Amino acid sequence: MGVRELASAIKRVVDERIKREARAMRGTIQNGVFQSGSKSYPYKQAVECNTSSGSRVWALPSQNGDAVIVGA
Repeated sequence: MGVRELASAIKRVVDERIKREARAMRGTIQNGVFQSGSKSYPYKQAVECNTSSGSRVWALPSQNGDAVIVGA
């Protein structure tokens, strides 16, 4: 692998990470669902954090309509 190919691979990884981080939403757990603005999503946890009702968390929406909790 040459320097240009390596630089291109690194750029792709960094660009993908930036896209994922830009999609993260801040919201609240209410009645067993993640709510951000006017939208509600069932959720799954990717990290250990408090998910009791009223907890503020960060989540990534998934393609299947769920939210994945990624931080508190």
